[in-house]
Amino acid sequence: MSNPQTNLTPMIPTLADGLTTASESAWEAFEAAKLGRHNESIGGLLPVMEQLETHAALCKTILALHRIGKGGAV
Repeated sequence: MSNPQTNLTPMIPTLADGLTTASESAWEAFEAAKLGRHNESIGGLLPVMEQLETHAALCKTILALHRIGKGGAV
């Protein structure tokens, strides 16, 4: 039988990478706003909303799997 932690372990770097990408996009939007490119800034934030929703769901999944004992302790 495999280690139950292995079910959750690969999900955590996926979560971290996705949040890093969202953060980078938000900083790019901030830089555009500072230069007065407000439409570009807002346009850059729209995908961030979707990324955050996706990664919030992934985080909830990781926590739920842990809580129900399907993923083991992390």
